[in-house]
Amino acid sequence: MRNSFIAYLRRWGDLGLAARLYLWHVATLTFSLASVGLLFNLAVLALGYSRSDLGRINLVAVWASVVASLPLWWLATKIGLRIGLIVHAVLQAAAVMLYAIAPTLPALLVAASLAGASSVLFQVSAPPLMMQHSNAATRDHLFSASEALTIGVSGIGSLFAGVLPTLCAMLLGVAPESGAAYQATFGLAAVGVALSLVPLLLGGAWATHVELQTASSVTQTDTRQHTEVEPLVKGYKRLLLLRQPLPLVALLIAPLLISIGAALSLPYLNLFFKQRFGVSDTVLGLIFALLNISTGLAVLLGPVLSARLGKIRTIVATQLISIPFLLLMSFAPLLAVTVGAALVRAAMFNIGRPLYDAFAMERTAAPLRPIVIGIMGGVSTVGFLVAPEISTRVQIQYGFAPLFLATAICYALATLAIAVLFLRPASRAAHGWYNSSASEGEGV
Repeated sequence: MRNSFIAYLRRWGDLGLAARLYLWHVATLTFSLASVGLLFNLAVLALGYSRSDLGRINLVAVWASVVASLPLWWLATKIGLRIGLIVHAVLQAAAVMLYAIAPTLPALLVAASLAGASSVLFQVSAPPLMMQHSNAATRDHLFSASEALTIGVSGIGSLFAGVLPTLCAMLLGVAPESGAAYQATFGLAAVGVALSLVPLLLGGAWATHVELQTASSVTQTDTRQHTEVEPLVKGYKRLLLLRQPLPLVALLIAPLLISIGAALSLPYLNLFFKQRFGVSDTVLGLIFALLNISTGLAVLLGPVLSARLGKIRTIVATQLISIPFLLLMSFAPLLAVTVGAALVRAAMFNIGRPLYDAFAMERTAAPLRPIVIGIMGGVSTVGFLVAPEISTRVQIQYGFAPLFLATAICYALATLAIAVLFLRPASRAAHGWYNSSASEGEGV
């Protein structure tokens, strides 16, 4: 046990400079966007718009990401993964600043479209970039660290975001939960997003790390996987994804079901706590801080569990454990019980997310990774194409209980799909796109 723990810690030390710069970028970006995640729904309502307007704004963001997906997948392959992250950060900063300075409905729709479309660049650039700057020994650690930072730092950002409207209101002489206070908060968030560009602009550090890793950090496992995927690289230009789509379809089923369930309830958790328990922005920020920090810490356990159980067993087990706590959230009468259930649900369910991305990337040839992760990201938005409008209507008529139930059903079906498709040793889907029995030019 002691040796395993030492080996676990050593893997973190083995992450190279480029990987650390990427994590710095993720932390800064996430901290800055936490204000938008926590307060945007509240800001839209405070500005005098209806829940139907809110549903439309959220829907437009998703449709923009869908429409922009194909050209942005192509763009990512042309400009490079790091440049893709730079463009994403610039566009996100512009969108958040637009929230701050132009809170009319048309401007909000434009800003939401900009934010939604640019998010595709992050989806298709980040996982392949992490694959480039990790090896078989460090991959789970890097993917889990990225997810942990995304969630945990978002929690810390939420803690500050809950206080910022009050501070901005004091400086501006307006009400703490007014539209003007939220606008000022978004202005500060836009500056923070712009600062996240700093680690990405250290081009020399990125180039040096890639050169060193290529020269000295390739493990035997990486060499074996490179040999196994060689036919895929040669067949890339023949669009083998279309010739043998089964492995890709298998990977997409769970993200599709999860997106439907998540879209119905999770984007409106801030409204749920406000409506159900009447909490203030400060308390809301504290709740989301606890949720995200505990989830971020839990995600760091992913590599440990994966080493003992395997990626897929870890994903299945943690998602199953989370579902009863999701249901408990819908009918618990006390704020403390609801928050406790939310803590366990979020922590357990999210442990498997980075492991699933790593699982998919390991089974995909390098030239295909941006396309595959882009398709997975696109499927993960499908539920959001219709669910925001449905969710707001259900909220008005019936409250949140039916939404949490529907989310639990979708999550259970997604977990069952992962177990059936990838836990069986004989399953062809589990072999990915470098099935050793495939001849050159075959497979995906």
